[in-house]
Order: sequence, then C-alpha cells, then structure tokens
Amino acid sequence: MDVRTGSKTGPQVPPLPTVLLVIAQQLHTQQPVWLQQLTEHPEHFADLEVQVHQTFQQLADQVIAGLLAQSSQQSPRLEDLKKK
Repeated sequence: MDVRTGSKTGPQVPPLPTVLLVIAQQLHTQQPVWLQQLTEHPEHFADLEVQVHQTFQQLADQVIAGLLAQSSQQSPRLEDLKKK
C-alpha cells in the first residue's frame, strides 16, 4: 500500500528510517532558532512554547505516516483493509 501525504496524488511517505532522519535534521536546524527567539525575547516564552508543541505535533504526524508506510509493506492485512 502506498501512503501519501495530502491526497491520493500527494508525495509518497518515505520509509520510517528516512522520516526519522529528516525529523532529526529539522530539529537540529530549528533548535538554535528557538534558542535565539527565547534569548532575544524572553517575554514571548508562552508563544515559543506553543510553537514548539505545534512543531512536535507535526513531527509526530510524520512518524505515524512513516510507521504506516513501513508496516503496510510488511503486513498483507493492512493491504486487505485498504481494499474494503
């Protein structure tokens, strides 16, 4: 079963190890930005906290999609469920 984002014609979700690598790269890039925001504008800590939570929610969605993509390659039962 192909797992795609956005729609049936959207980009195919990569295997979970690739998803996790991309997530690690995103976090590595984003962490200094968050630190700079907090350092320069500590009064906006609450806004930054919301932003970090939203980012991790999106990352969790990527992990779930990667898990689904990987498990669908390993499980004929998921393919059967898709046909129903």
